Amino acid sequence: MADSETTPPATNGAQKARPEKPDEAKFKADVAKAEKEHEAAQARFQAAKNKFDTARPGKSSPANDRFRELVEEQKAIRQKQQEHKASKAGLQEKYNKNESEIKKWIAEQKDARSRAGFKSVEEIDAKVASLTKQVDSGNMKLVDEKKALAEISALKRQKKTFGGLDDLQKKIDEKKAENAELRKSFDNQETRELSQKYETNQKELDDIKATREDANKNIDNLRAEKDKRYQEQNATWEAIKSIKDAYHAQRKAYKEYEDQLYQQRRERQKAEREAYDKEKRRRIAEQKLEEASEPAFLDEIRTAEGLIRHFDPSYATEGGEKGPGQFAATAQRTVDESGFKGMKVIKKDDEDFFVGGGGKKKGKGKKGGAASSNEGPLNLNVGIFEELAKVGVDPPSAQADVPVVVEKLKAKVADWKKEQKTQTEKNIEKARKEIEKLEVDGTEAPAAAA
Repeated sequence: MADSETTPPATNGAQKARPEKPDEAKFKADVAKAEKEHEAAQARFQAAKNKFDTARPGKSSPANDRFRELVEEQKAIRQKQQEHKASKAGLQEKYNKNESEIKKWIAEQKDARSRAGFKSVEEIDAKVASLTKQVDSGNMKLVDEKKALAEISALKRQKKTFGGLDDLQKKIDEKKAENAELRKSFDNQETRELSQKYETNQKELDDIKATREDANKNIDNLRAEKDKRYQEQNATWEAIKSIKDAYHAQRKAYKEYEDQLYQQRRERQKAEREAYDKEKRRRIAEQKLEEASEPAFLDEIRTAEGLIRHFDPSYATEGGEKGPGQFAATAQRTVDESGFKGMKVIKKDDEDFFVGGGGKKKGKGKKGGAASSNEGPLNLNVGIFEELAKVGVDPPSAQADVPVVVEKLKAKVADWKKEQKTQTEKNIEKARKEIEKLEVDGTEAPAAAA
């Protein structure tokens, strides 16, 4: 058996190719890439799911829950702002009036500048200087020169109107400065934080509303998108699993091949040392097979048939007892049946122990002993009880129970004889397995000692 273990790894009778060692660095890189794609797919699926849940009426979703939370916050902020405004109503009114005037004057400025075509006096001066330079050069035609002089006169008139705009700008600056002072009087840290919070919340509310309106237009498309993203998420997960499974399978195949090569080297190194152990195991194997080849249930059958003959002397076995098995050289042991031969039911007059039944009818049934009465008590010696216990049959308590006991014994004998061949084969097979184990243990023991 040890010789068979030294054969090189092979598949279908051919030399097995050496598996390629898996690249761990490439495996880790592939897994990292696949996991990154999976995380992205998860994020896309979660976004699609949230959008779908938001579009469903009454469906609890992060967006819907956040919307309700923001609405409550806005109500609380407006309430606090109203309280602040009420405490500074006069200042707020003046501030609002100044803001209105500032907006009005700025509009007048823009209108005047748009009509003039210039934004400042400097622009007008630059234009006048450019035209004057062209006229003074003497290179212009008479008609063009007249047009340029007329435009210079118009520009100078517009320049005068810009003086009014400057005055208007001064008024605007004064009102802005006044409002700045007013803001300082009622614009504290708390009000600024409330205003900032209100604006931030309102922007978030508007975004949620816009998303909800878009989502409500086509909920079927949202459902399809959610399902699509879910499939993508599953696909990326399967990709990760596939990479890991392929790596571990390749690693396992490589390790198994290397282990086989190592085992072969070990087998070749210890071949000489195992020669003696192999011969010793062969002798032990022969002995085990010899013992296992004895017919199974031999002791039980002999005991049961002896009991049957005790209770029913007319009983005879069919075909006699089976001899030794195919592996036995000689009989290993015999069963002494002297304890059963000549046994009979002991009458009450002969012994006073193990009385099976009651009653004191003396002088009756002497002819034929206890077997002459089916209703009388039955006395058995200790040996009979022990033999019945060995085969697992309850002893009879009266003469009427003897036929039942005999039938049970016959049934057991029949079962044992029926199973004898199969059980014997099992015993032989068990012995062979023990021999195989002995072979394995015999080959492993020297390696462990080394």
